[in-house]
Order: sequence, then structure tokens, then C-alpha cells
Amino acid sequence: MEYFLIDLVIAIAVAFLGTFFSTRWVISEAMRRGFTGKDINKPDRREVAQLGGIAILVGFVAGSFTLMIALKSQEIIPAILLSALLIGFLGLVDDVFNVRQSLRAFLPIAAAVPLSLFSLGHSVISIPFIGLVNFGIVYYILIVPGALTITSNAFNMLEGLNGLGSGMGVIMLSTLAAIGLKSTGPTHIAGILALVTDFAFLAFLLFNKYPAKIFPGNIGTYLMGAIIGAIGIAGYMFTALALLYVPYVVEFVLKARTKFKGISFGKVREDGTLYWDSKPNSLTHVVMRLGNFKEYQVVTVLWGIEVVFATIAFILQTTVIT
Repeated sequence: MEYFLIDLVIAIAVAFLGTFFSTRWVISEAMRRGFTGKDINKPDRREVAQLGGIAILVGFVAGSFTLMIALKSQEIIPAILLSALLIGFLGLVDDVFNVRQSLRAFLPIAAAVPLSLFSLGHSVISIPFIGLVNFGIVYYILIVPGALTITSNAFNMLEGLNGLGSGMGVIMLSTLAAIGLKSTGPTHIAGILALVTDFAFLAFLLFNKYPAKIFPGNIGTYLMGAIIGAIGIAGYMFTALALLYVPYVVEFVLKARTKFKGISFGKVREDGTLYWDSKPNSLTHVVMRLGNFKEYQVVTVLWGIEVVFATIAFILQTTVIT
């Protein structure tokens, strides 16, 4: 166990440092080559580097491979890695070519194939207060692809404020890691990978937090959602995933009212506080209407909401689920 702990520390360090130094490089290159976007929630609408998801990808891949070497033969990690990489590639293509909404919504289904193949022989989900339910072939052809599609696409909806998505990702991965470390088998391995990847997210958050030096881009939001979804699916933590994504379900409803044309940005006062004086299109607008908040305060409130659901998810997944 002592040797394994050393390996785990090394994997965490590789993931963190890989993303940290890659983020610095992406900021420099993106600014130089014109891959930038305006920070809408700032009075000066400054230009900020885009494509930060590339740096997250570097740390995630490097940490995953380091962990695979330490754990020897573990099929769960390649399955998670491949599914997440496929969706990350979709996000990169979307950043460059602006893929149609219909394709963005359904292409992740193909990326679920590795997870479905890994899950062969296991089609049972333990539902709180109900018990074990065997979904049979429906598990492989509907539940796994559906869950990965939802988690990757939903994560892209609740974004637009400095540090919001990456901070939510840190909270969600921390929850999955805590659940996994209390468990055994695939759930335990998924939890370890969640812990390692958490530090890649943390490294990116250092640059993405208010005032942001880099945005994740679609490659970042899709990738973060896919990583969280793939880890939860491969680790059979469906109850935790469902609860962690409750704020995103609310966001989906709010965006659906606008036929998915709504935004998460706010309107900026001269003192830097954000407001929204129309019908809310996003959870961010709901928070803005509660008071005079600056951008980082709106983000902190949403993080706090996520922590509540993360706590419930941990309790249910570790005490109620069999």
C-alpha cells in the first residue's frame, strides 16, 4: 500500500503539473494566434485566451496513463479515457468549425461505445429506496449512451462566468473520489481516477478563476462533463451523478424556455456588479436577481448550491446504495 500511495502521489503531481504548465503555454499561444474571446461580464470586455480545455486534456491524459502504469491491468481507465477523448475532440472541432447544435447533441452517443463494452456483464443499477434493478440490454444501448450524452452536453450549458464550470467540476470530481475511495472494485478505481483528475481541474481553475486569464472553450466544457460522466458511469455511481447534475437539470429547463438561445452572461453595472432585469435564462440570472453581486460572488453562490447536492449525493451513494 505504501508503494501504491507513492504512485498515487506521482499521478496526482503529473496531472496537476501537466495542466498547470500546459495552461500557461495555451494562454501565450492563444493570445498570439488570436484564439481569444471577450469577457462579457467585465466593464472593459477584455480579450481572454480560449481553448483552455487543451490544457485540461494534457493533465487528464498524463495522469491517467501514470495511474494505468501503477495499477497494471485496469480496463476501466482506458474505457473512461477513450470516451472522454472522443468527446473532447468533438469540443475542439466545435471550437474551430462551429458544429451544428443537432450534431453536438447526439455525437457523444458514439463516444459511449467504450463504456458500454467495458460494462458488458453488468447491467444492474441500485436505485435508492427501491433496490437492485436489472435493465438488461437497455443498459448498454440506452442508459450508458444517454448518461454520457447528458453529462457532456449539460456541462456546456451552465458556463459563461469566470471559474464557474471548472469549480463545479472540482466539486463533482471530489464527490466521486470520496465515494470511490470508500468502495471496492471498479467504483474504487473510478474514485482514484477522479481524485487524480481533480488536480488537473484545480490547476486549470487557478487560471480560470476570477479574473480569468483563460476560458475553457467548448473543448473544455464538453471534456469536463464527459470526464465526470464517464467516471460516474464506469464506477456505477449513477445516483451520485443524478444528484450532482440537479443544477444542470434546472439550467436545462430555463434554457429550454428560450429554445436554447438563452445566455448565462449578465449585464454589467459601472461598479462591476452583475444584474439581470428580464426573465431568467439561466441559474446565473436567478442568483443575480437576488442582490447586487459581483461575478465571483455569483459563482460562489452556485458553487455552494453544488456542494449541497454533492453532500446529498455522497450520503445516498455510500449509505443507501447496496
